[in-house]
Amino acid sequence: MMARLGRTALALGAAAYLAAALPAAGLPAGAQQERRGDWQDDGGWDRSGCDRRDGRDRIRCERDQARWEREREDRWRREAERKRRDDARAKGVAAGVIGTALVGGLIVALASDGKKKKARERARYCIERYGNYDERSDTYRARDGNSYPCI
Repeated sequence: MMARLGRTALALGAAAYLAAALPAAGLPAGAQQERRGDWQDDGGWDRSGCDRRDGRDRIRCERDQARWEREREDRWRREAERKRRDDARAKGVAAGVIGTALVGGLIVALASDGKKKKARERARYCIERYGNYDERSDTYRARDGNSYPCI
């Protein structure tokens, strides 16, 4: 079984290699050299590539060269604009998160202050009414000796 699997993998690898090699093999030697000479890896044209041509081919080459340079500049501008928008969005999100945290903290502080105020008023009421109020257990001791919650 392993031998058959190995042969299948070898056959598929060979087929993939041949499929990749056929398009390059189909071009004449001069065309391969010409295609490599015009367009540079850094995204720009080799200026001397159009100088080697004459007539319509030269005009077409120069026209394509100008168009591709415009497209490259447009792509650069779009990328810069996208980056600017992303940065602005990130700053807006950060400002929103910070603002939400501040407002939420303020609301919690006000709410907890209100609860503390109510608790102090309740304790004061129970002390005034029963005299022997225990704040920890929120109870008072009655005359019968039992503890009852402060109502």
